[in-house]
Amino acid sequence: MPFSSRLLLPLMFLACAGPEVLDEGTPDPVIEEDPEPTYSEDALLVDFGQDRETRWYAVNDTVMGGVSSGRLVYEDETLLFEGTVSTDSNGGFTSVRGPNEIIDISMYERVLIRMRSEGQPFSLILAHNPYWFQDQFKYDIEVPNADWNVIEIPLAEFQVYRTQNGYPSPTGIMMTPEDGRRILHLELMSKLFEDGDFRLEVDYIAFD
Repeated sequence: MPFSSRLLLPLMFLACAGPEVLDEGTPDPVIEEDPEPTYSEDALLVDFGQDRETRWYAVNDTVMGGVSSGRLVYEDETLLFEGTVSTDSNGGFTSVRGPNEIIDISMYERVLIRMRSEGQPFSLILAHNPYWFQDQFKYDIEVPNADWNVIEIPLAEFQVYRTQNGYPSPTGIMMTPEDGRRILHLELMSKLFEDGDFRLEVDYIAFD
């Protein structure tokens, strides 16, 4: 369901290093990547692996006349979404959306998402309105690299974005536990409204 590697010293460095570098008493450094998830057994989990969630679907700017494209594929353990964002024809976004079913996340404090992303950065949307042009709670995700990462986001940091002139803008209104009682769907949307390719892969999303 749920998202360690040993560093090898370059051969040239070993050849030039003194004997103390090869001291067997000094262990090689180890970088820990993508530790095991820390969500609890009580977490609300959307798992594209073990639970085989396959109801998500693409929603591109073609709904408003744009020409961006996104292809959704379910791998053995993940959701894979890739394509191209285009600003032609007043477009500029692409997204992948979960099914419309009301969920209550008011008792949780954070959301964890195990993902890797290249190209376009994405935002996580907690939709409390049914349509893309209505107010939505949104958080812009920052991933440190193109490897697998577990991103932790406090739910209190989600902010209402209001679409004006076709572009979502922050309002300064932050999400409260009461707001989380009726979330209609989850969505991952490209955030830049700029031309470019993207590749997004998600293992799970967990509210905890």
